[in-house]
Amino acid sequence: MDSTPAICTRLEIHGNGSSGKAEAKETIAFAFDIDGVLVKGNQPVPGARETIKMLQDKKIPFIFLTNGGGLTEKDHVARLGQRLGLTLDEKQFVQSHTPFRELVPKYRDKNILAIGGHGQQIRNVAASYGFNKVITTSDLMYEFDHIHPFPEMTRAHHIEHGRLRADSLQGHGLAIDAILVWSSPRDWCLDLQVITDLLGSSGGRFGNKSLMAGDISLPNHGYLQDGQPKLYFCNPDFEWPTQHEHPRFAQGAFREALRGIWAYATKGKGELEYTMIGKPSETTYTYGEKVLQKYNDHLNEKLEVPRRIKTVYMVGDNPESDILGANNYESKYCTEWKSILVESGMHVRGSTPAYAPKHITESVVGAVEWALKDGNMTA
Repeated sequence: MDSTPAICTRLEIHGNGSSGKAEAKETIAFAFDIDGVLVKGNQPVPGARETIKMLQDKKIPFIFLTNGGGLTEKDHVARLGQRLGLTLDEKQFVQSHTPFRELVPKYRDKNILAIGGHGQQIRNVAASYGFNKVITTSDLMYEFDHIHPFPEMTRAHHIEHGRLRADSLQGHGLAIDAILVWSSPRDWCLDLQVITDLLGSSGGRFGNKSLMAGDISLPNHGYLQDGQPKLYFCNPDFEWPTQHEHPRFAQGAFREALRGIWAYATKGKGELEYTMIGKPSETTYTYGEKVLQKYNDHLNEKLEVPRRIKTVYMVGDNPESDILGANNYESKYCTEWKSILVESGMHVRGSTPAYAPKHITESVVGAVEWALKDGNMTA
């Protein structure tokens, strides 16, 4: 998860078959959150389809920058396209876990525990990214009879989807090198138990406990100092908007539950160390901007017109992810990022957002209309 240096030179593009250079024209661009902005549950927000179709027709560059996930980018963009009744491009799609691709060189052939989703969903996504040794908590249920403290309601699901490994975890003491939380976990009880077990282990091996835990002579009182797996989250959101009248728990709520359990287990002496990506992190905005620039290049080739993005409008419904992230982000391409808060999702109309956007409006329709005027683009 690298940090890309700023690229602040004026963009100049060679003309086709020409020895000269053509100075790029300026355009605006958009980064859209999805849930609460374009759809709620499986239903489109009124006007969302027409707004996105208009941007497509005008060849105005945009990406989808979402804290959602759980599917491959190809499958997620197909699902969104079906809900909006539009054909969308996978190259425009950045999910919460898309930056996990940058971890593949480090963990390609190492054992990762993939948390979240159901069935084979997350195993398949991780494998599609290039992770070759993916383990799920369903696999652990298959191998360890009593790993789940209360298995009655979910045992059948885990046994159906778990796999017995040829190199048994139990028989060979295989170590977990990293824990990656890909989407909101479904069986919190099992997942919280397994993660806590691994973070308290020696070398990420099941069935043992670190002898360093609680040693005051060591950093972090000896916790997480004994080769335990690294922990990664990809969505800080505590809640997300669905078709229910109130927002529902998301991955951020699971993280907070784990933090509470870890604080109790370590008597408050051990800090829970983890890496967080997803909005509002700089890592996610940097990754998203690279995707947006590449998509603009793709459109420029089709138009045969060089264009430079001068302003990116982040359209979102969550002040603590969409707005905070856009407000704090320092572009690596010297573009200006402006945040637009819509009232069709998390943000409650009439309330004061925790982080002030550049503009507040009712829905994505008004957001794009305002941005086009602000950017001196014709609607």
